Amino acid sequence: MNKYYFTFGFGQVHQNGFHVIEAENGFIAREEMFRKFGNKWAFQYSELTWYDSDGLSQQEKYNLHEVK
Repeated sequence: MNKYYFTFGFGQVHQNGFHVIEAENGFIAREEMFRKFGNKWAFQYSELTWYDSDGLSQQEKYNLHEVK
């Protein structure tokens, strides 16, 4: 299983938050995200893209909180 990270945008219920889904691939993770939150989220990241070239996560970089 792989981890996929989804962020929530400005004006959304979970603004400044992110949600993690473990799935076989990104397409399955995206489908699960739509089932849980509809289209009320902003971006999808893989584990590789969640971290920048300095090793900082999007959570650390933008002070995001996890939405369970």
